[in-house]
This record gives sequence, C-alpha cells and structure tokens, in this order.
Amino acid sequence: MILFCIACFTDMIDGTIARLANDGQGTKFGQVMDSVADMTLVAVAALFIVPKMLLPDYPVLYWLCMSAFAYKVLSSLVGFIKHRSVNMLIIHTYLMRSLGYILVVWVLLHWILGGPNAITNGYTIFVITSVFVLTTEELLISLLLKGPSSDIRTIFHLKQENLKFETGNKG
Repeated sequence: MILFCIACFTDMIDGTIARLANDGQGTKFGQVMDSVADMTLVAVAALFIVPKMLLPDYPVLYWLCMSAFAYKVLSSLVGFIKHRSVNMLIIHTYLMRSLGYILVVWVLLHWILGGPNAITNGYTIFVITSVFVLTTEELLISLLLKGPSSDIRTIFHLKQENLKFETGNKG
C-alpha cells in the first residue's frame, strides 16, 4: 500500500514536472507513458489492493468495486478502439484527476483505520459511485470526440476541442 501511494503521488506530479522541463509543453512519449501509468495504477488497485482491503465478509462491496473497474476498462477500450490511440486510455479531465485523489484517500483510510468499518465502508460506496459517474463523463467524451485528445478538462470543452479537429488546428 505504501508503494501504491508513492506511485499515485508521483503520477500526480509527473506531468507538471515534464511541462516545466520542456517549456510548458509535454511530449508525445510522456502523454503515452502517463496514460499507460494511469491504467497500470487502476489495474494494480483493482487486482491487488482491493482484494486485500475488502474482507470476505463484504462480497457485495468487492463485486461492486470489480464492476466499477470493469466499467473503467470498458470506457478506456472504447476510447482506444475509436481513436486508435493509447492516449485515450485515460482522459485527463478535472473529474478524472479528482478521482485519483479520491482513490488515494480510500487506500490510506483502509490502511490507517485497519480495514473495513463503518467509515471505510461508507467511503468505499462513495468511491464506487464516483468511479461510475466520473467514468461516464470520460466515456461520453470518448464517444463524442472527433479525434484523439487526452487533455480535455471537462465535457463542456468538447465543442472547442472538436473545432480544433475540424479546422485542422490541433495546437
């Protein structure tokens, strides 16, 4: 869990550091690696951390977590297949970024409080709901976007981003 939290923290700051080192611009390689790293963190959380966090006494929460993970993977696959771009695995919206913080707090709560209890179970339900709601925004962006762009801040910026693809200006 400590390594997972460290990985989440470094994932939160890597883009900022990369842009600072490259005159405010990221690189294509960095964008691809960020999406791959994000999906790796999601997979590690679902496949290794969640089974340790949720005791067998709470199978409903466990299966809801796995359903949320499956929905996230499905959303990522839609973006990847439609746009044929690894960058579309995770769209870096404000809501998806906030989901990263929500997940880290979830892991820390379980670790600090020693596992499932009323507080962590309530927060687990909040996390599951957040994954479904926030991933729905990502899925809608993937479906409605005219070209690959993983840095759309909200679904409300979709029209502006699509105009860039229509005019050929991806700048």
